Amino acid sequence: MGVTRDDEKEPHSVEQRNGTPSLWMLYLSAVYVGVFGFLILLLGDAKTPSWSRLLALGDARQVLGLGTILGLLAVAMQIGIAVFLPEGLWADDGTNAFFTRLSYAHIVLLMALTALGEELFFRAAIQSLLLRWIPSVAVGLAVAAAVFAVAHVRYVTRPVLLAGAWGIGLLLGWGYWFTGSIWTAVWAHFLVNVTMTVLGKRGWFLPGWRSSTGERRRLRQPGP
Repeated sequence: MGVTRDDEKEPHSVEQRNGTPSLWMLYLSAVYVGVFGFLILLLGDAKTPSWSRLLALGDARQVLGLGTILGLLAVAMQIGIAVFLPEGLWADDGTNAFFTRLSYAHIVLLMALTALGEELFFRAAIQSLLLRWIPSVAVGLAVAAAVFAVAHVRYVTRPVLLAGAWGIGLLLGWGYWFTGSIWTAVWAHFLVNVTMTVLGKRGWFLPGWRSSTGERRRLRQPGP
């Protein structure tokens, strides 16, 4: 028997199963990281970027173009991990599958808040501080990416997932450093999160996806 996707086994929405407060906890957890980032920036000294400079869009074509490229690179990396490595090395604790059970509207809004909050904290605040303290830009970006990876606590015992998060953090950090616009990293982060969640919602690149896909192909084949 093939593996059935979670949203097929449980057609009710997350709100219906777990109650609205659980859904709002997801939103709150996406926001509080950004709040901490704002606090770090507020408590920073005169070398901290001004708010107008921090939130400026910059060159929109560069931000969207480079952000899209970085986001797609991160998506390709995650797909490559799911395709070429044994599932036991990259299967998480079920959190990613949980997100796929949200409605598309909640996915877009939640991932937008997550991208904005995490980029304010990890790139605008933490990375900026590290680049002031560490003379080498490459080392500073690598350390900031490591902080980002370790902050995903559920990945700490999964070396492949931890390395993947570090790679994504490095791409996002470089995009922010290169363009000088936090929106480059926000857009790339949003793009990779939404893309992978929607693919998971369609039954791709989650634990059990190979057997599930094979079962769907078998069912589509004409009988003898």
